[in-house]
Amino acid sequence: MQAGDITKYEYFITKGCLKVYTLDGNGAPHISMFAVEDYWTGDMASFITKQPSRYFIKATEDSELLGISRANYDLLFQEIPKFERFYRILYQRSLISYIRRTNHGISLTAEERFIEFKKKYPKIVNRITQKDLAAYIGITPEFMSKIITKVNRI
Repeated sequence: MQAGDITKYEYFITKGCLKVYTLDGNGAPHISMFAVEDYWTGDMASFITKQPSRYFIKATEDSELLGISRANYDLLFQEIPKFERFYRILYQRSLISYIRRTNHGISLTAEERFIEFKKKYPKIVNRITQKDLAAYIGITPEFMSKIITKVNRI
């Protein structure tokens, strides 16, 4: 997906890893999330409002996705109410995670954010590049390298 596109599908990942990101005025990426197997990804705001997305989505490894259109999404919820409940709970958890991440971004050091990421996403940390991890944490790749070296010595 490219920024400026209107999101026509939400995706369920059956295999692989994707990153969701924006680019700043200098072209530097700012990764908002990684998505791996059994995750949903896309730009929900664009999907629902039909407004252009601000996000790019790119596979970081070979991936397989299942896409659902807005019409089928609505039909699925109508036909299978338990799925709507499941999806609501999933998005509530996602919102809680987003709020915590935002808070960590302003209250934790970069080292603490890295340690939190490793604890919360142990299966993802070894599947992404150090450069992408730095873009997620909000630091330079060089500083990320120093943090990884320090944390791995502990």
